Amino acid sequence: MKYKNLALAFAIATVSLPALNSVAQAETPAPVAPAPAPEIAGQETEIDLFRSSLRMDKWQFVRQAMALNGEDEKKFLSQYNKYEADLKTLNDKRIAIIKDYAANFQNMNDKKAGELVKRSFEFRNQRNALLEKYYGNIAKATSKVIGARFLQVESILQGAGDVAIGSEIPLMSK
Repeated sequence: MKYKNLALAFAIATVSLPALNSVAQAETPAPVAPAPAPEIAGQETEIDLFRSSLRMDKWQFVRQAMALNGEDEKKFLSQYNKYEADLKTLNDKRIAIIKDYAANFQNMNDKKAGELVKRSFEFRNQRNALLEKYYGNIAKATSKVIGARFLQVESILQGAGDVAIGSEIPLMSK
């Protein structure tokens, strides 16, 4: 089914590289070339490599946007690396939701639609709770200003990623 591969491609772009590049261009004058799209052939290793590449690009952007030096950067990065690990686990849930949507796209019914919506709300609530937790951890390790900047940067990246993913996933039929 073509929608399974299509949705999977969008799912792995949880932090969309084109969206990341758009945000990066707003911060810096030099354009960032997008990475080539992964080949989707059901090979999880390719998906993992693509996600890893996205995380590296995101990490470089976050580091530049945070503009920290010395001890504050070390303290921030120790918390940020933990946040990224927790976020990856959470994003795996999002990918599972999108895969489930793709698998049921042609035969969607009220029960499945309700289940997918419930799981989507749970994902969003967990992601907000994760941001709140790590804002507190970063603010405690560094300062509330640095914690707030982290929240701003992550909110921009997540919003851009949400728009990129949401705009590419086909709407349910009536």
